[in-house]
Amino acid sequence: MTSALNTPLSRRSLFVTGVLGLAAATTAATIAPASAAEQEWTEEFMTRPETREGFAIDAMDDWQVENAKFVIAVVTGHDLGEEAATIALATAIVESWLYNYEPAVDADSGGLFQQRPSMGWGSYDEVRHKRLAIEAFLGVGEHAAAPGLLQVAPDYASWDVGAVAQLVQGSAHPERYGRQVATARTLWDRYADDVEPYTD
Repeated sequence: MTSALNTPLSRRSLFVTGVLGLAAATTAATIAPASAAEQEWTEEFMTRPETREGFAIDAMDDWQVENAKFVIAVVTGHDLGEEAATIALATAIVESWLYNYEPAVDADSGGLFQQRPSMGWGSYDEVRHKRLAIEAFLGVGEHAAAPGLLQVAPDYASWDVGAVAQLVQGSAHPERYGRQVATARTLWDRYADDVEPYTD
């Protein structure tokens, strides 16, 4: 991550593994996610704090599934397709294991993409609001000053997914994004046909 708003691409955003056990579920954790059939993405869903506990595609819990679907819904709601969704999903897997992560374990980072308010990604609440975080990552969020995908790589579809994710995130561990590309594509194949584009 950056140390100033005018240099957003050098930011460091990955989790510090050793402190993950400090995260605690809130009372909101007992609330079930919106069903896929209803396609009702509520404010409670978009702002619910969640705990990063692990990721395996065939052992995803309901919240990870709903978050993956919501990433797809927001991406397609902005008339972006599979490649943008793949980049966003791979990034969210690496950054948060597809949880709207609440504790700030890497400076002031938080949310699906571990975005930092001090680096221009929005306020404390905005980086932890799923729709706003996804839109900031894509580069379509008016609340965010940091450049997102469409700003740093308008031709992102011609890029290697891991490389373009790194261009947005500026991670200290750029190799991690590429490792999740196959998983991200599987999530798209699994859920895209059943998710309506989300427009607000």
